[in-house]
Parts: sequence; structure tokens; C-alpha cells
Amino acid sequence: MTRLLPCTLPLALAGCASTPPDKDVPLAAKADDTVCEREARSGTNFPTTRCRTAEQRKAAVGQLEDTRRTFQGMATGK
Repeated sequence: MTRLLPCTLPLALAGCASTPPDKDVPLAAKADDTVCEREARSGTNFPTTRCRTAEQRKAAVGQLEDTRRTFQGMATGK
């Protein structure tokens, strides 16, 4: 055990020595109508960030309404 510590210590310090990313540089070009939201995922404590345009949000709402309508029809037997 005492021989293992001096060998792994330089590796651990080298891993922490990386430079942080520049915060002024955007990760991706965003459109003017892009909205980013932080969402909690089930099974993890790490939230995710989802960025969507207005068109993508409208499409998601339409899909949600279709799913609700289909499920409601299945539940009532109509």
C-alpha cells in the first residue's frame, strides 16, 4: 500500500492540472428564440440543460397533445 501511493499521487495531480474552458466562448451558436431550461432527470442527481427553439417547443407541445388525446381515448374506450 505504501508503494502504491507515491505512484498514483503524480497521476492524480496531473489530472487536476488541466486548464478550465474559456467561459466567454459559447459552446454552440444559439438563435434568438432559443430557450434553455434545466431539467431534473430521474435516476440521477445531475440536472441536464435542454436548449430548444420556438419551433421545437411547438412541436413538443403538439406531440404531447397527440399523446394525451390518444391515451385519453384508450382509457375511456372511445
